[in-house]
Amino acid sequence: MSRRRYPRWLNVAGWLSAALWGAFLVLQSGSPSVGGFLARILARFPAGADKIGHASAYAVLGGLLTLATGRPWLAVLLATLFGISDEIHQYFVPGRHADVLDVAADAVGALIGALVVAFLSRQAGRRT
Repeated sequence: MSRRRYPRWLNVAGWLSAALWGAFLVLQSGSPSVGGFLARILARFPAGADKIGHASAYAVLGGLLTLATGRPWLAVLLATLFGISDEIHQYFVPGRHADVLDVAADAVGALIGALVVAFLSRQAGRRT
């Protein structure tokens, strides 16, 4: 997939939104009560639902980074690296632990988000 040329304002908005979303994710993972706000939502679902939460949160990040970079694969790589750093961060938070499966869920979510944004972008480009 070649680099999608987005308007400059959309690239800037993508970076700003991705940074804000990333800050929200770091705040959530820094909560000793296993995830804070997001965990309370997922607590209503069966065991293993946290992976769906990880994938969903990182789908948003992957989509925003795709808007920022115009490159879905770069967006997936950046989101996955962010997920790895976030799991390392969680290792040092009391009451939390790092999980390789969380990183896998983050990567899958980032891929889905990036591909959805790339697909929708192509569809929008065909209509104009």
